[in-house]
Amino acid sequence: MSRVSAGGRSAIVVGAGIGGLGAGIALRDAGWEVTVLERARQIRPIGAGLSIWPNGVAALRSLGAGAVADSPEVPRSDGALRRSDGSAITRFDRAGLERRFGAPLVRDHRGDLLDALLGTLGEPPRTGAGVVEVGPGSVRLDHGEELTADLIVGADGLRSTVRAWTIGAAEPVDSGIVAWRGVASLAGVVPAGEWWGAGCIAGPVPLSAGRTYCYVAYRGAEGDRDELRRRVGRFGAPVPEAVEVAGDAALCHRLFDRPPADRWSRGATTLLGDAAHPMLPFLGQGACSALEDAVALAAALDGAQDVEAALAAYEGARRPRTASLVKGSRSAARVALLEPGPLRSIRNFAVAHTPMALRMRQVAAIVGG
Repeated sequence: MSRVSAGGRSAIVVGAGIGGLGAGIALRDAGWEVTVLERARQIRPIGAGLSIWPNGVAALRSLGAGAVADSPEVPRSDGALRRSDGSAITRFDRAGLERRFGAPLVRDHRGDLLDALLGTLGEPPRTGAGVVEVGPGSVRLDHGEELTADLIVGADGLRSTVRAWTIGAAEPVDSGIVAWRGVASLAGVVPAGEWWGAGCIAGPVPLSAGRTYCYVAYRGAEGDRDELRRRVGRFGAPVPEAVEVAGDAALCHRLFDRPPADRWSRGATTLLGDAAHPMLPFLGQGACSALEDAVALAAALDGAQDVEAALAAYEGARRPRTASLVKGSRSAARVALLEPGPLRSIRNFAVAHTPMALRMRQVAAIVGG
């Protein structure tokens, strides 16, 4: 058995995704000696693109990695909602959104975000270090090594090993929805936003360096490219082209979440991000909430003498908000994936005629502030 620190307070963060790297940075800045463990032998930018809403940008700034969102090369978004032909149902005033929340809504490549977090962390994660067992203040790796620390943070995703020990290993909930994600190089102007079709949504989103991220989601079979082509064939340009150009490199996953948990911690072990509160992506808050978790966890532990009391404070600050996001993401999925019929027409009319002040209040309930 080996201890990850010979001196001050030590922490093991399990998982080197967005939340895990954010936690490593935040805890380091709060004076902890941090070891980040990653099961994979190489950290790869799986996921293509993502939305970083103003709360996520604020968290990145707090972590010292704000440049990845604030760079003028990163496209800003107005959060437009569009019909399947690309015409706008509604959109935000981009400058007004930034004024209201103090940060922009941006779309970034997951790889760029991971690179920024890795660069800010400095000390690279320990890769090829899969955690197979967790105990009080300890983890055992897949090659038999056991490590101990004053704090264990599970940031190891949907089927978290740390979660299984901390609060139980119940299976996540299959939403019945599949999501395709890919990156393409397209000529011309891409009308960004989320496009609402018949039981299907698509998002052609400009990224930096001339790339376009495209996602498609619907209720259906995983990996069925014929169904994907049928679905996107009902959308206007450039959705079908983006999917075709992304080709075999496009990723397909079923979407899962979990009901909000009553607790995230056991002793000096806690959870964040998808390990704590996996949510559907329909509010764009998965990565943002993980980054918020990281900042809140370090703030609760900064200078705290009692780790368990600090973790209770962290949960108290984060569980109500993330529970609301989990439930809100489920509701947003139902609204976005309506099939043709009167309800879909009513939805589009209601969204198109919602006053901007009310829309801003709805966004405030999601991003905070």
